[in-house]
Amino acid sequence: MRIPYPERISYTGATVFATALLAVQLLEHTQIYFAFCCFAYIFIATAAFNLAGGLYRPVGAYVFFNATLTLIVGLVIKVIVGEPADSNLLTPLRTIQVYLLGMVGILIAAYIENRFRRPRPVISTLFPMKDMRAAYIGSAIIGMVAKVVYLYVPTGGNGTFLTAFHNMDNFLPFALIIGVIYTIRASNGQRSLTPGLFLLFALAFMIGLFAFSKQALYTPPVCWVIAAGIARFKLKPVNVIFIILISVMLIRYGPAYAFSRENETGTYGGDAKLVWYSMTHLEQLRIDSTEGSQELIDTNYGLNYFNQPEGIFDRLEMISPDDALIYATDRDGFFGYEPVKEYFENLIPHFLWPDKPVPYFGNMYAHEIGVLSSEDTGTGVSFGISGDAYHEGNFFGVIVVEPFCLIAGFLVISWMLGSVYDHPAVIVSILMISHAAPEMAMGGPIFLIQISPVIVLLAFTCSYILPVFTSVFERKKPIASIVSPALAAG
Repeated sequence: MRIPYPERISYTGATVFATALLAVQLLEHTQIYFAFCCFAYIFIATAAFNLAGGLYRPVGAYVFFNATLTLIVGLVIKVIVGEPADSNLLTPLRTIQVYLLGMVGILIAAYIENRFRRPRPVISTLFPMKDMRAAYIGSAIIGMVAKVVYLYVPTGGNGTFLTAFHNMDNFLPFALIIGVIYTIRASNGQRSLTPGLFLLFALAFMIGLFAFSKQALYTPPVCWVIAAGIARFKLKPVNVIFIILISVMLIRYGPAYAFSRENETGTYGGDAKLVWYSMTHLEQLRIDSTEGSQELIDTNYGLNYFNQPEGIFDRLEMISPDDALIYATDRDGFFGYEPVKEYFENLIPHFLWPDKPVPYFGNMYAHEIGVLSSEDTGTGVSFGISGDAYHEGNFFGVIVVEPFCLIAGFLVISWMLGSVYDHPAVIVSILMISHAAPEMAMGGPIFLIQISPVIVLLAFTCSYILPVFTSVFERKKPIASIVSPALAAG
């Protein structure tokens, strides 16, 4: 048994899945128009994913995570809990129209990227991977040292070197991913972890505990899954059991644990006590979090796609905030394209433009849809790209502006990074995209442009800097890169 990491999705399988979903939706009294739009959305998303090259390419990862975490996961959970797919939405038919047209735009952008794809991207041309072991050990050292530095040295605000490094720092997740791939290939598929690598995963998880962050908690296991999937690691019974246990724990308690961050003390001793208390009272935290979510549903405050709190699945859909934003657009008029303008302006580094505007439109949109108090100017609410495009320019924004931004982002990241077979550092971009694709609104495609030089810089570091950090270790036969699926261990 291997972890599925698809390069393409069968149209037959997608049709069977979409048809089964359609049938159950109709049985649960979903409006026929809404249900058939969902069917078309899934089929178009499948075509876009296949054109984009699957999960081995950043563009394919954007398509996958945008489609699944914006709409498809929410539709599946709706079916499981027995609720009509169009329930708890303010303007369901308009929202599904916007989503469907948005996915058509993604399909067009994926086709253009496929048509003009470079045979050899910048990253592999300039900085081919020389030694995967050096990259793994060196990035682990830099990543852990950086975490210590962040604890004791103030960043100094925007525009400083430490702030820039902090924003670009992905050395620890990179070390986790490359460490697993290296171990699998060096052992000819016999194992995925060494004692040292296991300790690194444990330290990364501890960092997530003290950060009270869902993303930081989920990152270590997701890194292992991505690496094992890419390396075609053959799972053993112990791996399957461990995956199930970790998944159940994170799904059941992850959101509730992160919710306890509001009790942070700001001191190491106080936060250590809070971590210990939270870890020993997980079930109580889950109950309290569920009651709080139910209270929001009962008072109509907040955005809730389901009748009852569904834990982590409440956060794996964007249709409810997008629906509220689309409803506000039809009620009050469109916002204009200032957000897109500022997203592009933020491609300019702070040291070149110290006073550049910082986009924070999630907070402004949240006030428009009425889920934040007038005094709250710090909380950010996430929205999907199509909901944002409609809010900025109505259907013109969805049909014209959104595809334009997607084409620009897809072409840049494709030309610069290619796929994970071109350089292992590309895997880090896929990890970052998994979070950004469903939640960064119209800033998502511009984010692809922004992270491309960061990943190229990481590849440069792998070739010329990280080997210095491993020179004190015994040299072993280097395992340079991921060449093709056929050469993966296992």
